[in-house]
Amino acid sequence: MLIALVVLAVALSGGCLTKKAEKAPVIVATMIDSEGSVLGRAIVLLLEDAKIKVTDKVNFGTPDILRKALENKEVDLVVDYTGSGQYYHPEEASDTTIWNDPQKGYELTAKLDKEKNDIIWLTPAQANNTEMIAVKRQFADENGLKDMWDFAKYVSSGGEIKLICSASFTENKLGLLGYEEKYGFKLKDSQLIILSSGNTAEMLKALNEGTSGVNASLVYGTDGALDKMGLIVLEDPLHVPPVYLPTPVIRGEVLRANPEIEDILRPVFESLTLEKLQKLNAQVAYDGRDATVVAREYLQENGFLK
Repeated sequence: MLIALVVLAVALSGGCLTKKAEKAPVIVATMIDSEGSVLGRAIVLLLEDAKIKVTDKVNFGTPDILRKALENKEVDLVVDYTGSGQYYHPEEASDTTIWNDPQKGYELTAKLDKEKNDIIWLTPAQANNTEMIAVKRQFADENGLKDMWDFAKYVSSGGEIKLICSASFTENKLGLLGYEEKYGFKLKDSQLIILSSGNTAEMLKALNEGTSGVNASLVYGTDGALDKMGLIVLEDPLHVPPVYLPTPVIRGEVLRANPEIEDILRPVFESLTLEKLQKLNAQVAYDGRDATVVAREYLQENGFLK
């Protein structure tokens, strides 16, 4: 009888230990936009393929809500942007120009979040989703425009330009004022159409239709409309606005419990360029395709998923 009780106790104890050691699901969450949908679904698919349990909270909320949820341990793994480090750590951001450097901005954000919050920034995609200027592809080809140096040369030589943008972009040293200073050109008031809001959809519509002579527009680098409308983003070699690279960000406790996540996500995010993200976003935002399908196709076509 005594032996039977001992065996039963050991069995029950072992069962409790097994249950206790079972890993909790990784809660994946993103912002509410097409990019958050695609990247979030890609992460979910990759983790599930690696037999890691997942709780899917893609399209969780706005940037501030998502960040608070991560800090409060309500979610575990999110997609965030490197330039946001200046807002998460304002006491360290007296010189915000460090976030204009893609590598230094990433490294500082990662360092501060790890030390202060045990939040780990993994490998970012090299696709800058920041404020940039776009033109029609045909216009760019006809005038040899590939980057802001070309744009500055075109403007300074008397080329016809009508830029539509937001008031905040016009007045910002990390926006139009910075572009003008760094690249050496100056737009006249007559060459600007300034909107009170930052609604880039309205701006891109004006550019696409040539409304009031508009032939250049403020955009966000990975906007899916660019691919659909035949527009191109003029490269910014000097990184005037802060660089916003999409990055998987995970709570340290969760990464330590699932260290393989870092290696699973690294090659996928390394594969993402500005043009690739534009096309992926466009399929969701403008073609109305399901983000999970779009993400799975990309992962399979690039050998990340069978």
